[in-house]
Amino acid sequence: MNAADPSSSRNDSDAPSTLDAETRALCATQARWLEACAIFGGIGLFAAGLAALCLATGAGYDLLRALACVAVALLPFERFLALRLRFDRGLFADLAAARIADLPTLDRALAASGLRRASAGPTRTLADRVRGTRRLWRAHAAVATAQLLLSLAAAALRI
Repeated sequence: MNAADPSSSRNDSDAPSTLDAETRALCATQARWLEACAIFGGIGLFAAGLAALCLATGAGYDLLRALACVAVALLPFERFLALRLRFDRGLFADLAAARIADLPTLDRALAASGLRRASAGPTRTLADRVRGTRRLWRAHAAVATAQLLLSLAAAALRI
């Protein structure tokens, strides 16, 4: 079984004590991708700011206000996703740089920090973690894009 193959699965009993070079390369690649995708955080903040500006500049059409309100209301969700992705990016970078030896060690540290339940079951595979992170960044991109479209529509109605 290739540890770098996201479709492979492993449990605690056959997980290596340390990560091999291919697995570290996958972790480094994922960390870099998440770093590049951080642009969506800036897009979300810009969009929320534009929407707030549309709301603050006075009365407008009901549709304008509704669009701007929805864009601003999405901000906490966008910020949560950005925070989670930043945290995951750091974990992937730490795995790649061998600051975290293996996945069971990571899970124990997360449990000790209160970020994962200690009885959450067997260690998640790296493939599961990569898939989960991909789902998060897709959701983040969708929320930030929705914010931007709503804000631009509100601004266009304002003109």
